[in-house]
Amino acid sequence: MTHDHTSERTDASTADRTDAATGDQTAEGRTGDTAGDRAGDSSGGHADGIVRRVDAVSRRNFLRAAGGAGAATALGLGITGSAAADGIPTPWLHRDGNLIRDPSDNEVILRGVNVPDAKRMNAKEFRPDADETIARATNADEGWYSRIVRLPIQPTDVGGHDTGGIPPVPGFSQSQLESYVENHLRPAVDTCAERNVYCIVDYHRHRGQDDEHAYDSEGIDEELTMFWETVAPEFAEDSNVLFEVYNEPIHPYQGHYEPNVDVAPDDDEAIQTWNTWKEAAQPWVDTIREHAPQNLILIGSPRWSQWTYQAPRNEFDGDNLAYTGHVYGHQNLRPLSKYFGEPAEEVPVFVTEFGWGEHGADYITGTADDEGQEFVEFFANYDVHWQVWCFDSKWRPAMLDHDWSVKAYGEFWKDELAVHRDDDVPAGEVDTGTDDDTPTDTATPTATPTATPTATPTATPTDTPTPSGPTSTPTPTDAPSTPIDTPASDALVVNDYDGDPAWSANRNDLGQWCGAGSFANGSGEVSDGALVLEYDDGGWYQEQINRDVSSYATLVLSVAGANGGEASEIGFSMGGASGMLADVTDDAIDTSFSEVRVDMESAGVDRTSSSLSLRLNFWQGGSSTLRIGGLRLE
Repeated sequence: MTHDHTSERTDASTADRTDAATGDQTAEGRTGDTAGDRAGDSSGGHADGIVRRVDAVSRRNFLRAAGGAGAATALGLGITGSAAADGIPTPWLHRDGNLIRDPSDNEVILRGVNVPDAKRMNAKEFRPDADETIARATNADEGWYSRIVRLPIQPTDVGGHDTGGIPPVPGFSQSQLESYVENHLRPAVDTCAERNVYCIVDYHRHRGQDDEHAYDSEGIDEELTMFWETVAPEFAEDSNVLFEVYNEPIHPYQGHYEPNVDVAPDDDEAIQTWNTWKEAAQPWVDTIREHAPQNLILIGSPRWSQWTYQAPRNEFDGDNLAYTGHVYGHQNLRPLSKYFGEPAEEVPVFVTEFGWGEHGADYITGTADDEGQEFVEFFANYDVHWQVWCFDSKWRPAMLDHDWSVKAYGEFWKDELAVHRDDDVPAGEVDTGTDDDTPTDTATPTATPTATPTATPTATPTDTPTPSGPTSTPTPTDAPSTPIDTPASDALVVNDYDGDPAWSANRNDLGQWCGAGSFANGSGEVSDGALVLEYDDGGWYQEQINRDVSSYATLVLSVAGANGGEASEIGFSMGGASGMLADVTDDAIDTSFSEVRVDMESAGVDRTSSSLSLRLNFWQGGSSTLRIGGLRLE
């Protein structure tokens, strides 16, 4: 394997993931962002002087009735419904081996998005403010199902420095940090709580490769110590908050100072880098835990948090610790199963940054067909938490366009979030924000969705080949109008597409969620007792089962294809097994209805999973029309 050198990911290249080159004004020129704005602060520069505004601050923008709705509408955000209607329960979480669990010991996997720095958003320079952005990223009425939002806190913004440069060390003063927490971070965290989602409070330094910016330098140590002594106690009682110690520590790492030496994350020498990192970062972890006994702590690694592989070899000391990984199009970090999957089998792993873009440095360039499917399959096979970069129009790779419409890249991950909307979420009731006895909907790990995911792609696809209209592929005329198979009496019918329940209700015959998206005919349509999916190198389909099916051996699909042979064009994912449909069945798809049978045990399907689902994806380059007459287990 050829490993990258430092040049593949340099300070200059980080502009591909930020808005450093977009002409944003400097933070210090914005109204309301100076330390002097904290009138009446008598704290003497200590963290306990920060006023907690749990009830008032975040409602300041998001819940200000007509004003907030008007601002959102003006920007085309379409925010509808109440904050309390969406989201999931957000109890305290704890580590159990390589898993994260809720207080009832249910496994939890947190999937969501990154947003820009809250202060940068609140400047409202060509983007909505933090409250509005978080509200949209979690708005089920628009089909967004982020269950966690990562909040990067940049020294550049905290200290009011030039957004295109490298912040000095230290990057901010105590008073600047306290002002930032009060005016930007606390409101953003409160908005996440009101939206009933978790959030990651992320110390987001990621630039500078000189000695001053080394993670084991005295200046960086002082900055991080100040940061966590201030931030950790502020959010110690917020069960929806996770702490990320250091976004992307860069150096020292093996090979950094030796241009002709390259050390990969899995090389034996790499443990020396990890040990150096642990020695520097353990005191920061201890500081957080001293002030915040319950919050999960996420720990990165050297070389832009790419050396996750070493985490199980010498874990940090402490309870409820997890580890992060960052990966984009880096070919030196493939296969993902090795560099991030193997450690995830021993420790909890959060991939807090990942994605791809059509343009930019080599390490960030990718496509939905390649990197997209690679990420989807990786996440399907490992208990890894993920937060895609970035829910913004300027920080690249961007999920949104400059008019705030959703790019094809954003649609890809929007669809994936919708697919997993009820998977691996904590048990319990969603906080509705009401104090009366009026019955309200509550969320459970298998709750029926409240809104249909927005599946049709926007008119601005640039990164993925998602179709924008119906294909010319005809529906077969020689196929019978209805499926011909009759299920056995003891079969478990998942969906027979007979119109009861209606496909548009997103509920199957088991009462579980079902849906599809990104097809040429949108989310598909039921006609003559069959679900019709027109695909042209794009689309996804999912049926949730959400129960132990170990008493059943075979998955049976009644299908017909316009061309025949479509099984080689369809991706298959179920119960931890993934691959092509043609690889898990001996049956071919014909132009008339026939049965495609999958031996679940032979395919590697975990039939005992309480969150079992079948997912088919159509991003493999094919073009046809598939008719599904029924899905059952025998």
